[in-house]
Amino acid sequence: MTVVGRERFTRLLVEGLVIVASILAAFALDRWWESVRARAEEQQVLEALDAEFRAARAQLESTLALHQRILRSVGLVRGELARAVTDGSPFVVLPDTALALLYIPPTTQLTLGTLDGLVGSARLGVIRNRELRSSLASWGSTLDELTEEEWASRQYVYTELDRAFRDRMNVNPFRWMFSDETLDAGEMGSTSRVPAEEEILGVVATRYALLDHGIDEFPPVLDELDRLLELIARSRSE
Repeated sequence: MTVVGRERFTRLLVEGLVIVASILAAFALDRWWESVRARAEEQQVLEALDAEFRAARAQLESTLALHQRILRSVGLVRGELARAVTDGSPFVVLPDTALALLYIPPTTQLTLGTLDGLVGSARLGVIRNRELRSSLASWGSTLDELTEEEWASRQYVYTELDRAFRDRMNVNPFRWMFSDETLDAGEMGSTSRVPAEEEILGVVATRYALLDHGIDEFPPVLDELDRLLELIARSRSE
């Protein structure tokens, strides 16, 4: 090969290497930029999930407190009815507020728009932490056990319990009592005569049992929610 040929070959080789290096650098830059964008998107998603799950926890605690308040009231009604049935009394006088709480079947409805969007669009992969992705994907089934118990209790109230009371007495004084936030002290202090019958006692006792069983579903859900918050916090710091 002549000197001129070698110089031309060298020049072409250098130019080729420069082109290849430029292409590789461009690919590397694209990958770096894509990773930066993906990380920024992940951080935004994690921040939104953290806020939503914290709000969900507060809502769950509030709903649990309401369930527990209702349980105490239903227990009071059950106890008074049981004593009256044992004593052979034809009826028992109970506060309308306690009877009204018999008719309140709370249900848990959490707002988790970010999670719903990720699942619905199959974009959970934006989260790098595999354990967190898996836990988010199964969150719905964790919550289902709680909501199913609540809906079973709700169905019982609107069918069996309401029928038993409505067949024997006027339920209007307390049926919608807590639907009006402007109740005055006189209304809040009203009472009703409830027939002390075995069937009435039975439906109230069943109402208590369903409510008590539903309350038992809250701790596992709250524990799983706390675990999710820990995983989210860990992922945000990685």
